[in-house]
Amino acid sequence: MAKGALHLGLGHLPGGPAFYQHIAWQLLGTQATHVDKLARVTPGYCRVWDRVCGLRLEGTDLWIHDAGGTPFWALAGHLLTGRPVQLTNAGVPMLDRHLPRAVQGVLGMDLARDVGNPQRRATISACRWLESSVEALDRVQAQLHLDVLPRAIPLADASIDLAHSGGALEHLEPSDLDGFLAECHRVLRPGGVASHIFDHRDHLHHADRTLPFLAHLGLREPAYRALRGHSLGYHSRLSPTQVAARFEAAGFEPIARRRLVIPARRYVEDPVAQAAEPGLPRWLLARRFRDMDDLDLRTAACHYLYRRG
Repeated sequence: MAKGALHLGLGHLPGGPAFYQHIAWQLLGTQATHVDKLARVTPGYCRVWDRVCGLRLEGTDLWIHDAGGTPFWALAGHLLTGRPVQLTNAGVPMLDRHLPRAVQGVLGMDLARDVGNPQRRATISACRWLESSVEALDRVQAQLHLDVLPRAIPLADASIDLAHSGGALEHLEPSDLDGFLAECHRVLRPGGVASHIFDHRDHLHHADRTLPFLAHLGLREPAYRALRGHSLGYHSRLSPTQVAARFEAAGFEPIARRRLVIPARRYVEDPVAQAAEPGLPRWLLARRFRDMDDLDLRTAACHYLYRRG
């Protein structure tokens, strides 16, 4: 409740979202835990890209959207691919204070033995002594694009093999999501993979796990816009079925949808997801959501894997 009140109070104020980000990132240091999470989950992504998508990372041109405020993905991408990584952020600069932690996280990942090489690891290890994250990006030749709009990604046509984001696209209005997916399709090479994790949970569930993870679907649209219709709290509230339809409308071919279920907190295939608990009883859903698919009602987050034909 406290987090929701803070979001509501600052979200509608001029400069409020930037002030909140300053508190969270600069004073509370939340990007440090973000590094730890990425170091934990990235090896799993690598296995999925290999085993599910048939994509070998060595030599791959990688684009990470909404890469966060640390150089983790720049360094991790260099280790995994040996290629310069493209990073797109919406007005989020890199923080220097977490550079040593990003280096430690990348080098500590539980990867297969044939991933990366000693020379790349030495390059990344030396980055811990640099004064700024920008220097680290230069060392691995990563390119950071700031103030990126979802409908205008500053990357060349057919220049990317793998596009990835984690927990970013649910913050976009549906029309902006459509624009982003069209751009994603444009920049991917034929056969390239779009790998995007869409967090379907109520944002406040992360602060209070007793809150049903789809509690935001219980609010009618006027109430939702009043309480959450700002940059700190907005969620498109699209269902997995609706998100998948938008990928296919953009011209993508489906590879897989991996659903995060509660309480197991692991990604599973559809038949297993059917046994998970729903995010909110159907009778508590706002009218527009009451015909939601049973599997969608049990999906806390979804890893969408699509290929450009």
